[in-house]
Amino acid sequence: MTVIGIRYLTGYAAAADLAAGGREPEWPPHPGRVFMALAAAHFESGEDPTERRALEWLEAEPAPAMRASGATHRSFVETYVPVNDQRYAILNRSRQPRSFPKARPEEGTVFLVWPSQPPQELRQALAVLCTKVTRIGHSSSLVQLWMPEQLPEPGCNWRPEDGASSLRMRVPAQGTLRSLESAFQARERPRLNAWKGYGKWSTAEDREHTQSGPFDPDFIVMTAMEGRTLGLESTLQLTSALRNAAMKAAGDNPPEWLTGHTPEGAPSRELHAAFFPLPFVGHAHADGHVMGLGIALPRSLSESAEDRRSLREKLGPLFFDPDTGEPRKVRLWRDGVWEWNLERETRESPPRTLQREKWTGPSRMWASVTPVVLHHYPRKRAGDVERILLDAFASALLPEPEALEVRAASAHEGAGHSRSLPSFAEGDPALCRYQTHVIVRFRDPVEGPVLVGRGRYRGYGLFAPWRPGERIS
Repeated sequence: MTVIGIRYLTGYAAAADLAAGGREPEWPPHPGRVFMALAAAHFESGEDPTERRALEWLEAEPAPAMRASGATHRSFVETYVPVNDQRYAILNRSRQPRSFPKARPEEGTVFLVWPSQPPQELRQALAVLCTKVTRIGHSSSLVQLWMPEQLPEPGCNWRPEDGASSLRMRVPAQGTLRSLESAFQARERPRLNAWKGYGKWSTAEDREHTQSGPFDPDFIVMTAMEGRTLGLESTLQLTSALRNAAMKAAGDNPPEWLTGHTPEGAPSRELHAAFFPLPFVGHAHADGHVMGLGIALPRSLSESAEDRRSLREKLGPLFFDPDTGEPRKVRLWRDGVWEWNLERETRESPPRTLQREKWTGPSRMWASVTPVVLHHYPRKRAGDVERILLDAFASALLPEPEALEVRAASAHEGAGHSRSLPSFAEGDPALCRYQTHVIVRFRDPVEGPVLVGRGRYRGYGLFAPWRPGERIS
């Protein structure tokens, strides 16, 4: 085993996520970025031949596992700074815009773990090279690197995996050092072309304390194709249209886990599929526009082979042409000259909003993105809304919050006021239409998606992890 530890000395990491256009911070730090920092230290300190062999050994190894905590993203800041390139001076552009996205990790130490051990000579050279690294990412992102003999407990929570993955990270590969050397000598911006999928794994400590929600965290992500921009006020129309498309694809006898009704037509008492928006929120420039939709399925569907077969048979035609097997777009509606279409999200590095972890956590603190619809109207007495909300969390098969705060507006930037979404109109008109935003804190971390209230199967009562402030009364 080869372990490299990274300690962020300033308490934050300043590095741009290229997949997000440089407007979001990169977190966790990609193994490729760490390798570039090691390579830069090697080039700048005299290019010791043994260090070079150590780096060539490292780039030939499989992608490392990693332990990295969650992080709070700082609001995007763009400033204008002087540049050294004289071409800009010729064009009277002495200053150019630069962004400095930052992430403040919950724990300031990260570990990268490779399964193999290099020869002792190369290990010693790699350890010395670690001491020469002063930053990872921006020059303000000061770090200390070292090589412990073993990975301290708990274990890794990010592991490389094939197939579907939670996140794509840049990694080194054979030939990376030569490529970086050429860029360094030509004073060009270094680039990495190798990517690897990573999945979030729970450590033993996480598994002991994390509470699982009722929905499978590996929910289906649908991304909006080019078309008119729609806001959160369209939540019910969008989720209902996607549900109707799924019902049509399922054929003549759609299952109860999809319809939410028994074969006799009565409302189901069992957990069933939930359809919810994926809006751009939680960012200084967020405007709440819907970037896609999610389909959350009960965890129980993955427990038996029969249920998994039913899932493939009923939802498969929604995403793939049954005759050709080709991926298909899902048209929700067409209005005159424009239409609103979805397709299954398959990109290596989708925007943060379309990454499952933004909506699944786990986290102790959650805040509503769409308002929670109460099951019945509160009385005009103190604490009645809170009491009904506690019942709603129990009905949603979630742990009881140890604290909650009722709010008129969402704590997530861009999500807006509880009245900015139309009243939830599904069901009997006599049912409660009272809706509110809320922040909750659980005793232990909860894994989402978290959906609460009477409208939870149609996108109302959608929560996302919330970290700013970390205190509610």
